[in-house]
Amino acid sequence: MRFLIKRPKVSSLTEDLDTVLSVMQSNIFVYLDILVFSLILAFLLWPFLHSLKMEIITFGCASLFFCSVYFFLFQRSEKTPYT
Repeated sequence: MRFLIKRPKVSSLTEDLDTVLSVMQSNIFVYLDILVFSLILAFLLWPFLHSLKMEIITFGCASLFFCSVYFFLFQRSEKTPYT
């Protein structure tokens, strides 16, 4: 039965893969992931924080820290020319 199924061409596969990679590497997608992971981290720390105020502060600090790390490691390195 396998000989009845046509395999797609390599060029169409690379086009689809490039589309998926461009979406996954977009800044909006990365920052959205950072916010989701910061929210998960804040929820996992809930038993140790004991208040909503500390939960919000933890979420804000974690998201700010991870966004700044992403910005300084990846965003700034893309804008500097390679010499």
